[in-house]
Amino acid sequence: MANNRSRFSNSPRMDMGFAPLIEAVGNRQVTVEGSAGVLLYENESIKLSVGRMVIAFCGRGLRLRCISGSCVEITGFISKIEFLC
Repeated sequence: MANNRSRFSNSPRMDMGFAPLIEAVGNRQVTVEGSAGVLLYENESIKLSVGRMVIAFCGRGLRLRCISGSCVEITGFISKIEFLC
């Protein structure tokens, strides 16, 4: 397994230009690394600026739990994630 991993870069940003790193834990928590800022923050919708696109999260009870540098964590009931170019 270790040999296969060495063939791939550990960072998607190096392989594909800039790409955000998105980690989801079920539909209750999402962490986005590479955010340039929060464009919209409402109970049912959060939009993040990420490079040349916007990532939109829709759901219920959405909250920003932490913002640190370019890292944003969203919690709540996430029903949809959209990539807007």
